[in-house]
Amino acid sequence: MRRTRVRHGVRAAVAAVTGVAAVAALAAVAVLGDQWAQSWTGAEQRAVAAGTRTVGVQPADATLVCPTPVALPKGADVGDAQFDATPVPTVSGLGALVLGGAEDGARTTALDGKDEAPLDTGDDAAAQQGDVDGTRVLRATPVPGEPFRAAGLLASVTAAGDLRGLGAGACGVPSTSQWLVGGGTEVGATATLTVQNPSERPATVALDVFGPGGPVALGGSGTFTVAPHAQVTTRLESVAPEQDRLAVHVRASGARVTASLQTQAIDGLLPAGVDVLTAGAAPREAVAVGGVVSRGEAVDDPHAPRLRLLAPGEGGGAARVSVYGPSGPVVLRGADEVELEPGVVTDVPLGGLPAGGYTVVVDADVPVVAAARFDQPGEQPEDSVVGGTPYDVAWAAGQAVAGSGAAGPAGQVGVPGGVRTALTLAAVPRTRDPDADPAGAAPVTLRAYDASGAEIGSRELDLAAGTTTSVPLSDVVADGTVPAGVSVDRGDGEGVVVSWAAVLRADDGTAAAGTLVASVAPTAAVTTPGAVEVRTVDAAG
Repeated sequence: MRRTRVRHGVRAAVAAVTGVAAVAALAAVAVLGDQWAQSWTGAEQRAVAAGTRTVGVQPADATLVCPTPVALPKGADVGDAQFDATPVPTVSGLGALVLGGAEDGARTTALDGKDEAPLDTGDDAAAQQGDVDGTRVLRATPVPGEPFRAAGLLASVTAAGDLRGLGAGACGVPSTSQWLVGGGTEVGATATLTVQNPSERPATVALDVFGPGGPVALGGSGTFTVAPHAQVTTRLESVAPEQDRLAVHVRASGARVTASLQTQAIDGLLPAGVDVLTAGAAPREAVAVGGVVSRGEAVDDPHAPRLRLLAPGEGGGAARVSVYGPSGPVVLRGADEVELEPGVVTDVPLGGLPAGGYTVVVDADVPVVAAARFDQPGEQPEDSVVGGTPYDVAWAAGQAVAGSGAAGPAGQVGVPGGVRTALTLAAVPRTRDPDADPAGAAPVTLRAYDASGAEIGSRELDLAAGTTTSVPLSDVVADGTVPAGVSVDRGDGEGVVVSWAAVLRADDGTAAAGTLVASVAPTAAVTTPGAVEVRTVDAAG
């Protein structure tokens, strides 16, 4: 463990400040910024600059916490042998990828800090792929001043029973605020929230739950403490029942946390899907939801894709919905303009789309959070005593719409074993005018890496503005190897930004293979500064 680096870095970056006047001056800079600084004389500015020096800082370990593997909630397995809720085991796997990390070793550990497993380091990356049976934490050290790209993805596959489905979620960066959009607590549905604390300090967590009627009163159940290196699980159907549309805000103080939401439903005796939701973009006025798949359902089909929106602020507003598919923009009459009530979770049906992969972009006049859902039908086993069609469900989280088309990393995802993965890549127009045809293009490069850290395939594409292109990883990796991770880099785009996601399908050799689905947003690349500017101010006397 390298937590000592954090403490050393903090000490190196501390400036000695004495006197109330200096504290007030620094506060004024923070509040007024350039306007205040411009009122200084040139001599005063030069004096400050002369007293400023650059101090090198060793980056601390970056941490990503993976969701908990899918499991039936306690007390839910009450059937007899003929109607066993768990007739087959759930198999969970992890794919992890680190690019641009320090050479002294990326690794995964259990949430309690034990059971460490180093990633294999090759010439091109560090990677890991294998089965897991608990929560894993991915740690790696960034290189100062260089792009750092780390991603992990956990997937759980259950071929039959109440948990039939593919639940997958990306490993997330701990923070003090996380938004989870999706799921419900109506009859037959469960929503299990897990909050994880990977730090050395306890975290105090408060929940805000929103439903179709607005904010849900939770009482004392909405606040709890998560001990260091521990997790707390909450059954939302017990604290926020009968909500057929959910959005959850997890707020933490004292320590940063991650959160995930396992959703599962039963339609009578038929499994109706399972998924793992991880945090999407915080409230903002432009949100993209990638990795949405249509089977060509009719407008009124209850299993057609749908978009979920929430304006969590005090005021309502309106949102414009743009849909980009394989052939370009698609207009959904009646769904392109949405009125938003403050605090009310709204579902927008997306039926009527031709079959294919889509990216949905929301432009609102108030900050919103968003996600989208699509369903995949399957078949009951031949010896099943229950008739009907089982479904799996996939929730795609909303992502921030990047503000630039400049070249650089566009994100990365881990890839577990036992799944087939396709990337849905969209060239989203920066100016989304419904009355104007999109113009421009975005070149992208896909690179796949195996579990030894070697690059095993790449592909270059030109994405036309306003289109979504689906690329199976089997087209990137020629020999059929399942990669442990994949990265996407964008070239200079004209008038467009790149938004993408990964769509997973189970490939476990059972009759359910291909009918179990999940959709996962990529993890963004970051650049860690290797130095900070500090100065000593003596305001005494």
